[in-house]
This record gives sequence, structure tokens and C-alpha cells, in this order.
Amino acid sequence: MAFGSSRHSNILAAMPAFLVLLSLLALLPAGCSSPFSRPTKKFNELLSQYPRTEEPLQVQLLTAGSAESAARSRPGGPLTVIVHPAYALFFRDAGRSFYTEAKYDLLRYQLEHEEQFISEIAKSGNLLILVLPGNYERDSVAPHSYTRYLNSVTGGSPSVYAVYSEASSSGALPLGTVVMLHGFLRSVKPSSVLVGGGFIGRCQREFYNQVINYVGESSAYIVPEISTISPDDISDSDARTMLDSILRRDYGPVDRFIDKRNQGRARITLLPGELDRRAARASGASGETVRDEGPAPLTGPAREQGSVPEADPGREKESPVH
Repeated sequence: MAFGSSRHSNILAAMPAFLVLLSLLALLPAGCSSPFSRPTKKFNELLSQYPRTEEPLQVQLLTAGSAESAARSRPGGPLTVIVHPAYALFFRDAGRSFYTEAKYDLLRYQLEHEEQFISEIAKSGNLLILVLPGNYERDSVAPHSYTRYLNSVTGGSPSVYAVYSEASSSGALPLGTVVMLHGFLRSVKPSSVLVGGGFIGRCQREFYNQVINYVGESSAYIVPEISTISPDDISDSDARTMLDSILRRDYGPVDRFIDKRNQGRARITLLPGELDRRAARASGASGETVRDEGPAPLTGPAREQGSVPEADPGREKESPVH
């Protein structure tokens, strides 16, 4: 009897601590401020849209002989460059696939919009250069799926070319490729060079700096509609604000973000069609038809800011997103 009473007493003595622990566990989900308590979505589930393939890359590489055929097909038109297409999906850290809902929604919109844009311009016959991440076969989380994505989105278009950056974490081109691109532009004589892709202020900036420094700045612009933002560089609130504005066709927040990440030295423009829409909205009920006359610099924060200085060796590199 004494033994039973003693054990009963020990159980009663242990119960308060046990109840306190249960109470703390019950309160934890409500009171925890960790980012893991926020709603998250798994971004890498989108990879299922691009099954792996064993087929080789079918996008033609830019060569010294590319200029002649390109000049014959689209003389004097704009040249669009997409830096590291679909980078957020295919080049993130494989162990960091979850995003808050606001960032996931922005990333997914950017991915789908960029894919649509590349597909449309490939079909149009306008010149397009894709700056592919160097060593992507080794560095991508899904290199065979990335090859399928590139082949699918370009559709074998003869007006789409590819070059490789120095590394998957850099948008800078090898010197030999810069020289070749310079010769290509001199032969093709595009009316403008429109730079998109990502990430803004990272790999995109590195490529843009090279274009300005080695090719010339007079007709090179960064385009907000086709530029992508790293989720590492914005808050949830920023992501939500930017996506809401983009869906209203208001690129003001993205313009300002580009301006900030390029320290006010980038020349920014909208795509010709968007400039037409802005002009049409500004004209109100005038009923005037606005003609597509190519890109023109924006005003305000996105105005022309002069030349971009040479990039220093310690500038920020593009890192896997999370």
C-alpha cells in the first residue's frame, strides 16, 4: 500500500510540469514568429511541367558567322537579350524550395510571363539572344529539364541565339564572347538592345555593364516587363506590392527597384507595345492612333542616368534563391 501511495504521489508531482509543457506546445503555433509559420508553397513542384529529356540543346549558338544571316532576316530591328532565363526554378539550392505565398506568386508569375514572352518573340522572327548560365549542365538542379524548357520555349526559331555566361552565378560573358557580340551588333545594327531576365541588380546588371562598357550605351536599355526579381532582395510586402502593380500594368515599383539596384545608372524603357498603351491612356478620349516607334526612355526614377561605370571585381554575384 505504501508503495502504491508513493508511486501515486510521484505521478501527481510530475503532472504540473507535464501540463505546462502541453500548454507551451499548444501556444507555439500561434505565438511563433518564425518564417516557417507563414503560409509557404513548394516552388519546385513546377518542375513537373518540364520532364527531363536526353535530347541536346536545340538553340543555335551565336557565332561569328551568325551576323550575316541575322542581318538579312531582320535588318535594323530591336534586339532583345534575356539573361539567365527561368533561373529561379532551375538554379536554386535544391534544399530550399519553399517560399512564402507572396514570393511564390511573384516567382511563378515571372516564370510564366518570361516563358510566354520568349515563345512569342521566337515566333515573331525578331532577334533574341539568351544568355544561358555557364556550366548549366553541372550547376542546375534539373539540367535535363532545363534543356527541355529551352528547346520548348524557343521552338527551333532561326532568330533565337544562345551564348554562355562565365559561370552560372555570373551574368558576365567571357571576353571572346563579348568580342563576338560586339561584331554581331556592328553587323546587324539593331535599333536598340533591350535587356531582360535576371536577376535585377545581379547577373542582369553584370551583363548590362558589359554591353555599356564594351559595346556602347546609346541604345541599350533594361526593360521592366521582362526582368525578374530575386526573392532574396525583397520582403513579402514588396513581393505583394510588385505583383499587384504588375497585374494592373503599373511597372512603377519595378522601375524604382531597377533604378535602386543599379544605383541610378541604368537606362530603362518599356516594350514598344506598353509605351503605346501608356500613350493611349494619356491621350484619353482623343481617339488618336498611336504608332509603334520603338522604345524610348522613361521619365522620373527610370530616366536615362548616363553611362554605367566598369564593374569592380567585388560586385555582388547572383546566388541561389530561397
